Amino acid sequence: MAISFSAFAGKVLPPDVKGRVTDSDGKAVAGVAVSDGFQVVLTDENGNYCFPRRADAYYVFISVPSAYEIPLRQGQPVFYKKLEDRPAYNFVLKPLNGGPENEFNLFLLADPQCQWIWHVRRLREEGISDMKAYARKCKGPDYAITLGDIAYSEGFRNTNYLLPIIRDEFSADKAGMPVFQTIGNHDFEYPLTAVEEGSPTISMRRNRNFEDVFGPANYSFNRGDVHIVSMFNVCFETFGRPGKYHGDFSDDQVSWLEQDLAAVPAGNLVILCVHIPFEGACSKSPNMAKVLDMLGERGNSRIVSGHTHTIKHIHYPNGVSEFVAGAMSGNWWWSKNCADGAPNGYSVWKIRGNKVVSDIYKGQNFKDSYQMRMYRGDAEFGGEHEKFKLEHGSGCVLVNVWNWDDGWRSEVYENGKLCGELEKLPTSGEFEPPYNGSKDWWAIGYSVGVVGRGHLQGSTRNNYCSKNYHMFKYVPKNPDAKLKVVVYDASGRKFSCSTITTADDYETLAKRPQYPEEPGWEE
Repeated sequence: MAISFSAFAGKVLPPDVKGRVTDSDGKAVAGVAVSDGFQVVLTDENGNYCFPRRADAYYVFISVPSAYEIPLRQGQPVFYKKLEDRPAYNFVLKPLNGGPENEFNLFLLADPQCQWIWHVRRLREEGISDMKAYARKCKGPDYAITLGDIAYSEGFRNTNYLLPIIRDEFSADKAGMPVFQTIGNHDFEYPLTAVEEGSPTISMRRNRNFEDVFGPANYSFNRGDVHIVSMFNVCFETFGRPGKYHGDFSDDQVSWLEQDLAAVPAGNLVILCVHIPFEGACSKSPNMAKVLDMLGERGNSRIVSGHTHTIKHIHYPNGVSEFVAGAMSGNWWWSKNCADGAPNGYSVWKIRGNKVVSDIYKGQNFKDSYQMRMYRGDAEFGGEHEKFKLEHGSGCVLVNVWNWDDGWRSEVYENGKLCGELEKLPTSGEFEPPYNGSKDWWAIGYSVGVVGRGHLQGSTRNNYCSKNYHMFKYVPKNPDAKLKVVVYDASGRKFSCSTITTADDYETLAKRPQYPEEPGWEE
């Protein structure tokens, strides 16, 4: 139900939001979805739209059609206008040369999570520069979207002042492509010092700082036969405790998404981008479950999320798949790796028509062939703070294949002869000896043992000792044989590894660069 104007506004505003959508030649563009985040209407044959104004709406925006360029201003996607005291809100779209793109690359950027300026420097020099260079290798049109936690406000450490700085780093000329944004639980002001009376919920009031920098927290756009949606799914439970939140959607958001999807042709691929993964949240949130059902009913939908700083592929019974992406910041910029051992990085989906035809997880400043690491089953990892002795046995190897998913297959060669395949280890959550589970103790050994993050006296241990969903084991038939592991992804791309990684490799594969202006960490 709409909130009355008198409840939040001191003056009478125009009763309707209206305007026109035209192309750069002044011709009307019909059938464009226009929204205020609560209601969605389509432009008529003359490009006109109109809907009642809500006092709690902040922006009016369009879902950019596939046949038109993404509008940019100062390198940022600008498909929105702030609701003010205007008689009309008009949008102008420039047609794409050659029409809608049948093939393009979508870069998925989870958790840049910058708390200090030197984090932004690493994001620029290791992340953004790498994705720009990799885009040239991928060829074709490129688009990117973050998956939340762009900054890293926490407790009384306020870092949302970094959002405009990061926005500039993600400009299209620096990134090599338009970059859209998704909001995460750390992209807020702590504690909340100002509220907008027109925002009746805790989460909506916290949104405003992010929205002033990047635009709407819920929006969509189209490329080819793909409809990409970004939604805010962090539900804060109180103003006073920023860490008190859970994954959820409001009733208004569910209603908005239902209207948004109603305008999408049947058969088009729908990609929903959120911060907090659906897995686990659906059982606690009826609205998350409703959205999952809604996506399943379409028959061609995917979810991408971040938040955990680990990689996981999830396949739901209704046919929807979810990809939980590894983080650009890895272990919060303390190393070059996430807690599950995957390198700091991003994912790239090659999309053709309404299908994802290939995907790859690209480690920042590593070749795209770097897709796994191999360890001895009795190796010891760590440093001065703590050490971890693996107890899988001296006669086996462990292999971390960080982007493994259904449809992948493996081969193991001994002295050049095919002798078997990898055995996937069940996911385990062990913290204490014996260290014989599925975690990546090489990566944990560096973060916890060498750097001291997540050590007994350090920050939350679980953040730096997280689960691994893609660890494998192999017992050689000949213990002295030279091993080579080959994996094939679902698109048939081949990756191989014949090098055993040890603690001696921390310097090149794990250690972060040092900058003289780095501040001390506040516990």
